[in-house]
Amino acid sequence: MVFMSLIDIIVGVKNEEKYIKRCINSLQDQTISDINIIVVDGVSVDRTPEIVKKISETDNRVELLQNPDEVISSGRNIGLEASNAEYVAYLDGHCYVNEDWLELLYKTFLIHQKKCDLACVGSTYSSPPDDSSFGKSVAYALQTFFGGFGTAFAADNEIVKVDTVAFALYNRSLLEKEQITYDENMTQCEDTDFNHQLIKKGYVLLKHPKALVYQYRRKNLAQFSRQMVDYGEGRSKLAIKHKETLNLHHLIPVFMVIYLMVLLIALVLFLMNTINNYSIILIALPFFIYALLDLFYAFTIIIGRRSLKHIYTLLIFPAVHVGYGIGFLKGLIDLII
Repeated sequence: MVFMSLIDIIVGVKNEEKYIKRCINSLQDQTISDINIIVVDGVSVDRTPEIVKKISETDNRVELLQNPDEVISSGRNIGLEASNAEYVAYLDGHCYVNEDWLELLYKTFLIHQKKCDLACVGSTYSSPPDDSSFGKSVAYALQTFFGGFGTAFAADNEIVKVDTVAFALYNRSLLEKEQITYDENMTQCEDTDFNHQLIKKGYVLLKHPKALVYQYRRKNLAQFSRQMVDYGEGRSKLAIKHKETLNLHHLIPVFMVIYLMVLLIALVLFLMNTINNYSIILIALPFFIYALLDLFYAFTIIIGRRSLKHIYTLLIFPAVHVGYGIGFLKGLIDLII
Protein backbone atom coordinates (compact mmCIF):
# COMPACT_ATOMS: atom_id res chain seq x y z
CA MET A 1 0.00 0.00 0.00
CA VAL A 2 1.33 3.46 -1.00
CA PHE A 3 0.64 6.08 1.67
CA MET A 4 -0.29 9.66 0.80
CA SER A 5 2.67 12.01 0.49
CA LEU A 6 3.71 15.31 -1.07
CA ILE A 7 5.78 13.63 -3.81
CA ASP A 8 5.94 10.07 -5.11
CA ILE A 9 9.05 9.06 -7.05
CA ILE A 10 8.40 6.24 -9.51
CA VAL A 11 11.53 4.20 -10.21
CA GLY A 12 11.38 1.78 -13.13
CA VAL A 13 13.88 -1.09 -12.84
CA LYS A 14 14.94 -4.31 -14.50
CA ASN A 15 18.13 -6.13 -13.51
CA GLU A 16 19.62 -3.13 -11.69
CA GLU A 17 21.25 -4.94 -8.74
CA LYS A 18 24.48 -3.01 -9.28
CA TYR A 19 22.87 0.42 -8.99
CA ILE A 20 19.46 0.20 -7.27
CA LYS A 21 20.69 0.55 -3.66
CA ARG A 22 22.51 3.79 -4.43
CA CYS A 23 19.50 5.04 -6.38
CA ILE A 24 17.09 4.45 -3.49
CA ASN A 25 19.54 5.73 -0.87
CA SER A 26 19.87 9.01 -2.78
CA LEU A 27 16.08 9.39 -2.69
CA GLN A 28 15.88 8.51 1.00
CA ASP A 29 18.35 11.34 1.69
CA GLN A 30 16.29 14.05 -0.05
CA THR A 31 15.83 17.35 1.80
CA ILE A 32 12.10 16.87 1.19
CA SER A 33 11.25 13.84 3.30
CA ASP A 34 7.49 13.69 2.68
CA ILE A 35 7.87 11.24 -0.17
CA ASN A 36 7.19 7.69 -1.29
CA ILE A 37 9.61 5.71 -3.42
CA ILE A 38 7.61 3.43 -5.70
CA VAL A 39 9.92 0.90 -7.33
CA VAL A 40 8.31 -0.92 -10.26
CA ASP A 41 10.22 -4.05 -11.25
CA GLY A 42 10.05 -5.37 -14.79
CA VAL A 43 10.62 -9.06 -14.04
CA SER A 44 14.26 -8.80 -12.95
CA VAL A 45 16.22 -12.06 -12.92
CA ASP A 46 18.95 -10.73 -10.64
CA ARG A 47 18.87 -9.55 -6.99
CA THR A 48 17.08 -6.25 -7.69
CA PRO A 49 13.72 -7.18 -6.04
CA GLU A 50 15.52 -8.71 -3.06
CA ILE A 51 17.53 -5.51 -2.49
CA VAL A 52 14.43 -3.33 -2.73
CA LYS A 53 12.47 -5.54 -0.31
CA LYS A 54 15.29 -5.41 2.21
CA ILE A 55 15.39 -1.60 2.08
CA SER A 56 11.58 -1.42 2.43
CA GLU A 57 11.76 -3.40 5.68
CA THR A 58 13.46 -0.44 7.37
CA ASP A 59 11.76 2.39 5.46
CA ASN A 60 8.00 2.21 4.87
CA ARG A 61 8.29 4.94 2.23
CA VAL A 62 9.76 2.34 -0.15
CA GLU A 63 7.26 0.16 -2.01
CA LEU A 64 7.93 -2.60 -4.56
CA LEU A 65 5.42 -3.20 -7.36
CA GLN A 66 5.55 -5.63 -10.29
CA ASN A 67 5.50 -4.85 -14.00
CA PRO A 68 4.79 -8.13 -15.84
CA ASP A 69 4.93 -6.43 -19.25
CA GLU A 70 8.56 -5.43 -18.56
CA VAL A 71 8.29 -2.25 -20.69
CA ILE A 72 9.32 0.99 -18.94
CA SER A 73 6.20 2.86 -20.08
CA SER A 74 4.01 0.12 -18.53
CA GLY A 75 5.98 0.37 -15.30
CA ARG A 76 5.48 4.11 -15.11
CA ASN A 77 1.75 3.75 -15.62
CA ILE A 78 1.65 1.19 -12.81
CA GLY A 79 3.47 3.60 -10.52
CA LEU A 80 1.27 6.51 -11.57
CA GLU A 81 -1.90 4.52 -10.88
CA ALA A 82 -0.60 3.55 -7.42
CA SER A 83 0.34 7.11 -6.47
CA ASN A 84 -1.75 9.24 -4.11
CA ALA A 85 0.69 12.14 -3.94
CA GLU A 86 0.22 15.74 -4.97
CA TYR A 87 3.25 15.48 -7.27
CA VAL A 88 4.96 12.61 -9.08
CA ALA A 89 8.51 12.37 -10.36
CA TYR A 90 10.36 9.69 -12.30
CA LEU A 91 13.80 8.18 -12.04
CA ASP A 92 15.54 5.11 -13.48
CA GLY A 93 17.22 2.42 -11.40
CA HIS A 94 20.69 3.06 -12.85
CA CYS A 95 20.60 6.70 -11.75
CA TYR A 96 21.07 8.62 -8.54
CA VAL A 97 20.56 12.25 -7.48
CA ASN A 98 21.86 14.92 -5.12
CA GLU A 99 19.98 15.45 -1.86
CA ASP A 100 18.42 18.72 -3.11
CA TRP A 101 17.14 17.26 -6.41
CA LEU A 102 13.47 17.18 -5.46
CA GLU A 103 13.67 20.49 -3.63
CA LEU A 104 15.02 22.23 -6.74
CA LEU A 105 12.29 20.75 -8.93
CA TYR A 106 9.52 21.44 -6.42
CA LYS A 107 10.47 25.04 -5.62
CA THR A 108 10.95 25.83 -9.31
CA PHE A 109 7.52 24.35 -10.05
CA LEU A 110 5.88 26.53 -7.38
CA ILE A 111 7.52 29.68 -8.73
CA HIS A 112 6.88 29.12 -12.43
CA GLN A 113 3.34 27.75 -12.18
CA LYS A 114 2.30 31.32 -11.38
CA LYS A 115 3.83 32.56 -14.64
CA CYS A 116 2.58 29.99 -17.15
CA ASP A 117 0.53 26.83 -17.63
CA LEU A 118 3.29 24.65 -16.28
CA ALA A 119 3.23 20.89 -16.82
CA CYS A 120 6.55 19.87 -15.32
CA VAL A 121 10.09 20.78 -14.35
CA GLY A 122 12.72 18.29 -15.47
CA SER A 123 16.33 17.44 -14.84
CA THR A 124 19.72 17.64 -16.51
CA TYR A 125 21.82 14.56 -17.20
CA SER A 126 25.24 14.31 -15.57
CA SER A 127 28.03 11.74 -15.52
CA PRO A 128 28.70 9.96 -12.21
CA PRO A 129 32.28 10.51 -10.97
CA ASP A 130 32.75 6.74 -10.73
CA ASP A 131 31.36 5.95 -14.17
CA SER A 132 33.67 4.21 -16.65
CA SER A 133 35.87 6.24 -18.99
CA PHE A 134 33.63 5.16 -21.83
CA GLY A 135 30.49 6.21 -19.94
CA LYS A 136 31.95 9.63 -19.18
CA SER A 137 32.99 10.03 -22.81
CA VAL A 138 29.40 9.33 -23.88
CA ALA A 139 28.09 11.96 -21.45
CA TYR A 140 30.55 14.60 -22.62
CA ALA A 141 29.85 13.82 -26.29
CA LEU A 142 26.08 14.12 -25.86
CA GLN A 143 26.47 17.48 -24.13
CA THR A 144 28.06 19.01 -27.22
CA PHE A 145 26.28 20.66 -30.13
CA PHE A 146 27.65 17.98 -32.47
CA GLY A 147 26.49 15.06 -30.36
CA GLY A 148 23.40 16.31 -28.56
CA PHE A 149 21.81 19.12 -30.58
CA GLY A 150 18.04 19.08 -30.20
CA THR A 151 18.04 16.40 -27.49
CA ALA A 152 17.36 16.33 -23.75
CA PHE A 153 21.08 15.59 -23.24
CA ALA A 154 22.26 19.02 -24.38
CA ALA A 155 23.65 21.19 -21.58
CA ASP A 156 22.12 24.55 -20.55
CA ASN A 157 23.14 27.17 -18.00
CA GLU A 158 19.70 28.40 -16.94
CA ILE A 159 16.13 27.21 -16.56
CA VAL A 160 14.83 26.84 -20.11
CA LYS A 161 11.60 25.98 -21.90
CA VAL A 162 11.97 22.67 -23.76
CA ASP A 163 10.01 20.34 -26.05
CA THR A 164 10.78 17.34 -23.86
CA VAL A 165 12.64 16.59 -20.66
CA ALA A 166 13.62 13.59 -18.60
CA PHE A 167 13.23 12.81 -14.88
CA ALA A 168 10.62 15.51 -14.34
CA LEU A 169 8.28 16.54 -11.52
CA TYR A 170 4.58 16.69 -12.52
CA ASN A 171 1.42 17.79 -10.75
CA ARG A 172 -0.49 14.49 -10.50
CA SER A 173 -3.94 16.10 -10.49
CA LEU A 174 -3.10 17.86 -13.76
CA LEU A 175 -2.15 14.52 -15.34
CA GLU A 176 -5.44 13.03 -14.13
CA LYS A 177 -7.48 16.00 -15.35
CA GLU A 178 -5.91 15.86 -18.81
CA GLN A 179 -5.94 12.02 -18.85
CA ILE A 180 -2.21 11.83 -19.62
CA THR A 181 -0.63 8.38 -19.42
CA TYR A 182 2.30 6.61 -21.03
CA ASP A 183 1.71 4.90 -24.37
CA GLU A 184 2.71 1.32 -23.62
CA ASN A 185 3.44 0.66 -27.29
CA MET A 186 6.34 3.11 -27.08
CA THR A 187 9.43 1.13 -26.05
CA GLN A 188 11.65 4.18 -26.65
CA CYS A 189 10.97 7.93 -26.57
CA GLU A 190 8.20 7.30 -24.05
CA ASP A 191 9.06 10.50 -22.18
CA THR A 192 8.89 12.58 -25.36
CA ASP A 193 5.52 11.08 -26.27
CA PHE A 194 4.22 11.65 -22.73
CA ASN A 195 5.43 15.25 -22.67
CA HIS A 196 4.11 16.01 -26.15
CA GLN A 197 0.60 15.13 -25.02
CA LEU A 198 0.93 17.97 -22.50
CA ILE A 199 2.41 20.39 -25.05
CA LYS A 200 -0.53 19.73 -27.40
CA LYS A 201 -2.84 20.83 -24.59
CA GLY A 202 -0.95 24.12 -24.23
CA TYR A 203 1.28 23.34 -21.25
CA VAL A 204 4.90 24.37 -20.76
CA LEU A 205 7.87 22.12 -19.93
CA LEU A 206 10.96 23.44 -18.15
CA LYS A 207 14.44 21.98 -17.61
CA HIS A 208 16.54 22.93 -14.58
CA PRO A 209 20.33 22.98 -15.10
CA LYS A 210 21.13 22.27 -11.45
CA ALA A 211 18.66 19.45 -10.89
CA LEU A 212 21.24 16.83 -11.79
CA VAL A 213 20.56 13.17 -12.44
CA TYR A 214 23.69 11.03 -12.48
CA GLN A 215 23.11 8.31 -15.03
CA TYR A 216 25.40 5.34 -15.65
CA ARG A 217 25.91 4.79 -19.36
CA ARG A 218 26.34 1.69 -21.50
CA LYS A 219 29.60 -0.15 -20.83
CA ASN A 220 31.04 -0.34 -24.35
CA LEU A 221 30.65 0.85 -27.92
CA ALA A 222 28.60 -2.18 -29.03
CA GLN A 223 26.00 -1.69 -26.27
CA PHE A 224 25.88 2.06 -26.85
CA SER A 225 25.46 1.64 -30.63
CA ARG A 226 22.59 -0.78 -30.01
CA GLN A 227 20.99 1.80 -27.73
CA MET A 228 21.27 4.47 -30.44
CA VAL A 229 19.61 2.16 -32.97
CA ASP A 230 16.77 1.63 -30.48
CA TYR A 231 16.46 5.39 -29.93
CA GLY A 232 16.29 6.00 -33.66
CA GLU A 233 13.62 3.35 -34.08
CA GLY A 234 11.62 4.87 -31.23
CA ARG A 235 11.96 8.34 -32.76
CA SER A 236 10.53 7.13 -36.07
CA LYS A 237 7.51 5.68 -34.23
CA LEU A 238 7.07 9.02 -32.46
CA ALA A 239 7.29 10.92 -35.77
CA ILE A 240 4.61 8.69 -37.24
CA LYS A 241 2.36 9.20 -34.21
CA HIS A 242 3.07 12.95 -33.84
CA LYS A 243 4.20 14.27 -37.22
CA GLU A 244 4.53 17.79 -35.83
CA THR A 245 7.40 16.68 -33.56
CA LEU A 246 9.65 15.88 -36.52
CA ASN A 247 12.36 18.49 -37.16
CA LEU A 248 15.22 18.67 -39.63
CA HIS A 249 17.82 17.71 -37.02
CA HIS A 250 15.98 14.41 -36.49
CA LEU A 251 16.48 13.57 -40.17
CA ILE A 252 20.15 14.52 -40.50
CA PRO A 253 21.35 11.09 -39.22
CA VAL A 254 18.98 9.44 -41.71
CA PHE A 255 20.47 11.47 -44.56
CA MET A 256 23.91 10.52 -43.27
CA VAL A 257 23.17 6.79 -43.46
CA ILE A 258 21.75 7.17 -46.98
CA TYR A 259 24.82 9.20 -47.96
CA LEU A 260 27.18 6.50 -46.62
CA MET A 261 25.41 3.92 -48.76
CA VAL A 262 25.77 6.17 -51.80
CA LEU A 263 29.45 6.70 -50.96
CA LEU A 264 30.01 2.95 -50.70
CA ILE A 265 28.42 2.40 -54.12
CA ALA A 266 30.51 5.24 -55.55
CA LEU A 267 33.72 3.66 -54.19
CA VAL A 268 32.84 0.35 -55.83
CA LEU A 269 32.16 2.12 -59.13
CA PHE A 270 35.42 4.02 -58.79
CA LEU A 271 37.36 0.78 -58.31
CA MET A 272 35.64 -0.52 -61.44
CA ASN A 273 36.80 2.63 -63.31
CA THR A 274 33.18 3.64 -63.90
CA ILE A 275 33.57 7.11 -62.37
CA ASN A 276 36.58 9.43 -62.47
CA ASN A 277 38.82 10.90 -59.75
CA TYR A 278 37.04 14.27 -59.74
CA SER A 279 33.64 12.65 -59.18
CA ILE A 280 34.78 10.43 -56.31
CA ILE A 281 36.49 13.38 -54.58
CA LEU A 282 33.32 15.43 -54.91
CA ILE A 283 31.17 12.60 -53.55
CA ALA A 284 33.60 11.93 -50.68
CA LEU A 285 33.87 15.61 -49.65
CA PRO A 286 31.02 15.51 -47.07
CA PHE A 287 32.65 12.45 -45.47
CA PHE A 288 35.92 14.33 -44.96
CA ILE A 289 34.07 17.36 -43.58
CA TYR A 290 32.30 15.08 -41.08
CA ALA A 291 35.62 13.45 -40.14
CA LEU A 292 37.11 16.89 -39.43
CA LEU A 293 34.14 17.82 -37.23
CA ASP A 294 34.46 14.50 -35.43
CA LEU A 295 38.16 15.16 -34.77
CA PHE A 296 37.50 18.74 -33.67
CA TYR A 297 34.79 17.88 -31.12
CA ALA A 298 36.61 14.76 -29.88
CA PHE A 299 39.85 16.62 -29.24
CA THR A 300 37.94 19.52 -27.69
CA ILE A 301 36.71 17.02 -25.08
CA ILE A 302 40.12 15.34 -24.72
CA ILE A 303 41.94 18.65 -24.24
CA GLY A 304 39.19 20.18 -22.10
CA ARG A 305 39.12 17.14 -19.78
CA ARG A 306 42.88 16.65 -20.02
CA SER A 307 42.58 12.94 -20.55
CA LEU A 308 43.35 10.69 -23.49
CA LYS A 309 40.83 8.24 -22.03
CA HIS A 310 38.17 10.21 -23.88
CA ILE A 311 39.63 9.16 -27.22
CA TYR A 312 36.46 7.02 -27.32
CA THR A 313 34.59 10.12 -28.47
CA LEU A 314 36.10 9.69 -31.93
CA LEU A 315 33.85 6.63 -32.28
CA ILE A 316 30.98 7.78 -30.07
CA PHE A 317 29.92 10.62 -32.37
CA PRO A 318 29.59 8.30 -35.42
CA ALA A 319 27.81 5.73 -33.23
CA VAL A 320 25.25 8.38 -32.26
CA HIS A 321 24.62 9.57 -35.80
CA VAL A 322 24.85 6.31 -37.74
CA GLY A 323 23.11 4.22 -35.07
CA TYR A 324 20.24 6.70 -34.75
CA GLY A 325 19.91 6.96 -38.54
CA ILE A 326 19.82 3.18 -38.98
CA GLY A 327 17.22 2.85 -36.23
CA PHE A 328 15.02 5.56 -37.76
CA LEU A 329 15.12 3.86 -41.18
CA LYS A 330 14.43 0.48 -39.55
CA GLY A 331 11.36 1.89 -37.84
CA LEU A 332 10.02 3.25 -41.15
CA ILE A 333 10.74 -0.01 -42.99
CA ASP A 334 9.01 -2.06 -40.27
CA LEU A 335 5.95 0.18 -40.62
CA ILE A 336 5.82 -0.30 -44.40
CA ILE A 337 6.32 -4.05 -44.20
